Amino acid sequence: MNSRIRSSDTQVGTGPTAGETGDLVPERLEVPALLKVAVVVAAAGAALLAAGPGVGVLQGAPPAAYASGPLLIALAVVPVLVAIALLIARRPVGAAGVLVGAAFLAPGRAFVDLQLAADALVASRPELVVPTELVPLSAATGTWLLIAGHVLTLVAGGMVIVRAGAQPGTPVAAEFEDSEPRKRLLGWALVFGGLATVGLLMPPYQSGNAFLLDLDLTNGPGLVMVGGLLIALAALLGCVFAGTARTPKMGRGVLIGVAVAILAVVLPGQIAALTVDWLEADWRSYMATVGALGLIVVAVWPSGLALKRKESQPLQESRAHVIAGVLAVIAGIAAILGQATSLFVVEIPTDVPINQTDELIILSGARPDSFANRLLLPAGILVIVLGVLLLIKPISRIFRPMLSVAWVGIPLAGFLALDAVVTATSTSGAIRAGAATWWTLVAVMFAVAAAITAGAAGAIERDDVDLTERSSNIVLMAPIAAAMLFAVGAFGLPAMRADHYAAPGIWSNFRVASWGLIIALLAVLIAAIVASRSRPARGAALLFGAAGLVAVHALEVPMTGARAEGATAAAGTWLALATIAALVISAFVALAVRPEPSKRR
Repeated sequence: MNSRIRSSDTQVGTGPTAGETGDLVPERLEVPALLKVAVVVAAAGAALLAAGPGVGVLQGAPPAAYASGPLLIALAVVPVLVAIALLIARRPVGAAGVLVGAAFLAPGRAFVDLQLAADALVASRPELVVPTELVPLSAATGTWLLIAGHVLTLVAGGMVIVRAGAQPGTPVAAEFEDSEPRKRLLGWALVFGGLATVGLLMPPYQSGNAFLLDLDLTNGPGLVMVGGLLIALAALLGCVFAGTARTPKMGRGVLIGVAVAILAVVLPGQIAALTVDWLEADWRSYMATVGALGLIVVAVWPSGLALKRKESQPLQESRAHVIAGVLAVIAGIAAILGQATSLFVVEIPTDVPINQTDELIILSGARPDSFANRLLLPAGILVIVLGVLLLIKPISRIFRPMLSVAWVGIPLAGFLALDAVVTATSTSGAIRAGAATWWTLVAVMFAVAAAITAGAAGAIERDDVDLTERSSNIVLMAPIAAAMLFAVGAFGLPAMRADHYAAPGIWSNFRVASWGLIIALLAVLIAAIVASRSRPARGAALLFGAAGLVAVHALEVPMTGARAEGATAAAGTWLALATIAALVISAFVALAVRPEPSKRR
């Protein structure tokens, strides 16, 4: 249905109207019923989030570090007020986007608040409570109101993420056919979203109160760490979703929702650092504030900082390649910095006796980083090379599928490094995460963003390809099957063995590093399956990219073997080499053997 018709054929309030100059005014769209329900659900969630701190999050708890009530109420209700204002202005698609954007960060925020119920003494929430003694504190009604509020926020966003809740054929659904270009909307969203993501990984303050720990994700409690990482990842994914939404109207609303949710996470701690004497602000967290404000500017700027002319499909694909390449280069540089900097920092307490100080100084000078972050070097180099190749327009299509798989090398190496951080910091209070930890997290975030953007470029590319005929390459099946079988053993069995060393695994000794092994294994298996049904050149590129990923894993012993005395290669390393050989053979077979098309009847 066309949502713009002549004013002489419509009634006031249901179509466009003519002003004094004769120009048409945009149609006042009818609000879908599901969107109205979603706003009510979101309003209920905001009410719970606003009421939780006032009711009390802990039983018999001391007060907060400052009068944070008005700020928390405002941050809770702003997304709903913005959505209602957009509804009043008859912009339902934008209103739905705000709800979706706020929902992106809701799961991570729920995990952070759950720490109040698990162990409030290490929750580090000065805007809610500051313990005064080491006495266990039990969660009160306010904690569960906060959790329920986040759940309702997530539900509200999920209700309208598809066509803003509109039925196909309605004027609101027609808004999603808007062909307005999104190139600059995506570009600016990734710039400010990436800045905000880095800021979210940083602590908002340094504490001088022994009862309020520094809010450091890598050294903090488990629920706070998981929630913080989810918030940072969701902020970046929300920006990608906004930039690739079917219509920029939805995308701008999503950016506003994400930005307000980011401010709700960082502002309470930052204001506490500015108003409380024994808290010192950490300027690095202000990158999140600047990023969030930048997202709001991008969203409200005329045309969302987008060009007014319609872009051709090849130009959209080229822009997506450039963005993916830039993100990949940033991820690779961050990974290399994660390898070049210290993974751990050993702090010498001021109350340590003189006879113990020399021992701690020696330990500090030894940089006990376990060499676990050295695998980030080959992973970063691989992603940088592919990112640069994506910036070269004539060959970007060739290397885009490689990046779609090879980016997993950064999480594979990154989780191995983070595993060492978690292990070390849990064994001694004098050991804290170093700069390499933060660079590793930044590398993982940007690698994910590069992968999503590369996937979007691939989707644009496939729009120009006739897929009514599928290729079936029987000769390719044998080497691909061998590669998949070898890959299961390569990632499922230990790559290194040594005395008094238990390697992380998928089926046993499951640790943080095991998540990297799982993600890498799934990436190789999916790439192999997709390559068997892809066009020869694209299938070969996928297989070469998977081989590069497995090569990163095969380098674990030579790059990180020094973390265990007497380390030698185990079955996982040899099977990784076999997987690389099978993938490379499969790639050459895909290029050499012409598949027989199977036409649909």
